[in-house]
Order: sequence, then structure tokens, then C-alpha cells
Amino acid sequence: MSNGLGDSLFWGNPTAPIGADTPRMHGRHVLFAAAAISASIVAVTPAAASPTSQNAWAAQANKVCVIWLAKAKKAFGSPVTAAQLYGFAVKAKSIESQELAVLKQIPGRTAAGTAALTAVKVDIAEVGSAISAWDQGKPAVFVQILKRYLNDERAKSAFAVAGANQCG
Repeated sequence: MSNGLGDSLFWGNPTAPIGADTPRMHGRHVLFAAAAISASIVAVTPAAASPTSQNAWAAQANKVCVIWLAKAKKAFGSPVTAAQLYGFAVKAKSIESQELAVLKQIPGRTAAGTAALTAVKVDIAEVGSAISAWDQGKPAVFVQILKRYLNDERAKSAFAVAGANQCG
């Protein structure tokens, strides 16, 4: 099924309909992507669960991210048209921005934590660019940027390095 823009919203699968969840899309679709853009709740690995291996900032960030993931799941439907994806993008940008504001307030952030927050800022900017493309009447560019946002794993990876495995 085509989206009318020449390809699907998913890398490497031109036959996937708009809104179909691929494994990589699912995490970004649910949360951000986001953006974030960030994913299903990832089980904390035994090493990350031990009190000596996880810093206080990461522990607090994980708590914040679990709450925001629940909010995102509640806010997002299953967009299937380009117009619905626009609404998704607007919600994703808002939710990621609010989550970032809360994460910035956590004291004791490590350098890795700062890098993770920077990756979230990049996600927010990317989804903002997609929204701008739509607003300028460029749906193909919107889809291209949104695909990149939805498949971006940088924030998730950066949070994992920071020990906040529930984020991203």
C-alpha cells in the first residue's frame, strides 16, 4: 500500500502501509522520537539494576521516562494517513519537550546524562523540521524527515550509556 508520496514511511519496506508498526518504528511511534524522538519499556539489565553500577541521575531519569512513556502511549493512536502523522509529530514534539524539561531538573547529571539530553534535543529539532516541512506544503519532505526521526536510535543509545535504560 502506497502513501501517495512514492514510498512507505519505513526504511527498507516500500510495501508497508502508513502507520504499520515495524519493530524499529514501534518504539518511536509509541513514545517520541522522538521522537525521539526514544520504545517499549526495556527491562533493566542485572548490571544496571545493581545500586553500585547505576548513578542517582540515571535512576531518577528512568523513573521520569517510565512516567512519560505511559503518557505517550495514552496520547498516541495509530496514525495511518499523512495528516494523522502530522498530528502524531506535533504530539511527539510536545511530549518530548516536556519530558526533556523534567529530565533537565534532575540534579547530579553525569557527562553521559548531558549527552543523552543533547540527543533528545536533536530529536525534538528533527521532528520540528518535519512539522515545518508539512506547514510549508512539502509532504514528501515531511515523510522523509519523520522517517529519519522515527528510526533514529541515538537518544536511546545515549541514555543506555548514561545508565538510564528506560529512556530514549
